[in-house]
Amino acid sequence: MNLPKCKLCLNNFADKENSHIIPKFLCKGLFENINPRYALSINKFGKGRKIQDTPKENNILCSNCEHRIEIIETIFSKFFREIHSYKSLNEKFKIFQKGAQEYIECKNINPTLFKLFIYSLVWRSSISNLFEFQSFKLNKNNEDEIRTILNSNLKSNKAELFENLNRIQDFTPYHNCIIKPKEKSASTRGIFSVSSMSNDSHILLLVDIAILFYTDNYSIGSVLEKYSNKQNEIVIITLGEKDAWFDLNKALISKMLKQN
Repeated sequence: MNLPKCKLCLNNFADKENSHIIPKFLCKGLFENINPRYALSINKFGKGRKIQDTPKENNILCSNCEHRIEIIETIFSKFFREIHSYKSLNEKFKIFQKGAQEYIECKNINPTLFKLFIYSLVWRSSISNLFEFQSFKLNKNNEDEIRTILNSNLKSNKAELFENLNRIQDFTPYHNCIIKPKEKSASTRGIFSVSSMSNDSHILLLVDIAILFYTDNYSIGSVLEKYSNKQNEIVIITLGEKDAWFDLNKALISKMLKQN
């Protein structure tokens, strides 16, 4: 079998099988308290299929690059579990308000490391050929730029990764906003879907987290820009009321179906 080259390093053969495009911990809520255990995945054509795990793809990464991504995923698996308990973790999260909008400041998360993690999700979603990611695509220049950032700065062990943050290379900041429901519960469980809303505007709805990602300085709009993590010295998570959270999920489905 002739293996393709790894899409991250562009050097080694892509020998890794079953690479998660989105880490399992981000979509754990998709299958909670469901019997039988499956969810419905819908693509841009409105076609659905049952899934029992978050999507996995073969032969897009080499084993070494998969390991580099796993290191940063391990760091953030605990973080994304803890943000749903933000009210009881005052030493890690602080609640603020701008007008009527509440948001969390995350005290112990390096913002550059956070951007690398978000970039890894966006880039993998863009390069994937899987059914679930057909609606998501960065333009070629942005995709290549993010690949370069990841390849230059993801390291083979945690100590080297943190040491490198002080001398980060080839780093271009992009606007990204993270939104979660104010109160996580079975009644606020959202959908798993990703979509490019325009050439420069992209969204990942990951059940209990929404990631809005922009590759220009204009598509984000003046309201969301206030909560962008592009230049922040501290990571911000925006809190959505239950109705607003459902509206966001419904709006994406409607937008996807209209694009067909």
